[in-house]
Amino acid sequence: MKAVYSLFLLCITLNNIFSQTIAVYDSVSTHAGNTDMVFYRLNDGQKTNSSNHDWHLAVSVRPSLFPGNTLQGTTLRINEQLGINVYQIPNFTADSFSLIVDTTGYHTWNHLHDSDTVLDMGALNNGLNIAVYNYGWGIYSGPPNHDVTGRKVYLFELPNGALKKFWVEQLDRDTAWELKYADLDNSNLQSIHIGKAAHSNKNFVYLNMLNNQVHDKEPLSTDWDLQFIKYAASDILPASTYPAVGVWTNKGERVAEVNGVDAATVDNAGANPFSANMNAIGWDWKVYNTGAYQMRDSLAYFIQANSGVTYKIVFTHYGDSATGVITFYKQEFITGISKTENEMVVEVFPNPTSSVLNIVTGLQTETEFKVFDVEGKLVSEKKVTSPILQFNTAEMQSGIYFLTVTAGSSVARKRFVVNQ
Repeated sequence: MKAVYSLFLLCITLNNIFSQTIAVYDSVSTHAGNTDMVFYRLNDGQKTNSSNHDWHLAVSVRPSLFPGNTLQGTTLRINEQLGINVYQIPNFTADSFSLIVDTTGYHTWNHLHDSDTVLDMGALNNGLNIAVYNYGWGIYSGPPNHDVTGRKVYLFELPNGALKKFWVEQLDRDTAWELKYADLDNSNLQSIHIGKAAHSNKNFVYLNMLNNQVHDKEPLSTDWDLQFIKYAASDILPASTYPAVGVWTNKGERVAEVNGVDAATVDNAGANPFSANMNAIGWDWKVYNTGAYQMRDSLAYFIQANSGVTYKIVFTHYGDSATGVITFYKQEFITGISKTENEMVVEVFPNPTSSVLNIVTGLQTETEFKVFDVEGKLVSEKKVTSPILQFNTAEMQSGIYFLTVTAGSSVARKRFVVNQ
């Protein structure tokens, strides 16, 4: 009873906290020289800093979701802003990997770039054809092995000028990567094994090809919304990329840009469309003028987070590469309308969970709870009149789920993770 009473008081406190519209000022630092990337969680400002200068290849550890999104589990991205260049070696196949590479004129070879709009499209995914399960670097073998077998060999030009030949030997049953790379004369051959299970609910792990280390650098994919990062932008120069400091959104989140308004008072996106592009915020919230960066006037971004909450972001300062400090304020909204004391506040914990998910509403009226999986299928539904529901997750498979809570005309949505 004491625990239930404490949870009820917690819910009352949360309702009081969110009973009025509050602009929260915050900042992140990518550090001098923009050497870090920062993963940022909107609801509480949690920041995770990781070096953006100690890796060359980002390797997806997400599952391939059949049949809707098999590409996300086969993504390979490069750290192009650091000076990585990747070329496809002409006429080289998997059987050619052990051959000596003649690099004469290699700058004229097919130069590959990551997409800065679609997270799943990495440089090594160029040339893909999903219709036949061709992921660029390799092709799905089908039953009984269910592997993706590498078919291309690539030339990596590292920032120190070193040249490496690189081959994805295979992705074993969507569980483990087998990567190979070596100097052009076959010396320093490295075989790298990366198991996905060890990095559950992350997007990528990061390989350093000079010290052969695999770095686990990200928070859980459910624990961040924005990534502040220096990246190779494709929308600055025509037919080329250029390094820029900007903001990416986590997969599944959507952004609407509202320009030419009073950024302090605008409270919805209006007719401006929401975009799922990872660079929908990007780099152009600032302009370089007379030796310093200035923030663009009358500009706000509305972000539909995976939690179901919408946030407004307004940038206020960028300290250039001298400090890497980016300041902004954020404001929380529900469906484009500022929160009021009539809004329903729902808390879920622990998240991730393995056996029981506690759902706190603080309501004594009839409340309907529905749980959906990532494919939109209804997993469970309940109607209760208690302010607290303990939802059994022990028999559920590991993965991401969505909770919808309805009480009268009020609706709240939450996302949670089951880890078994």
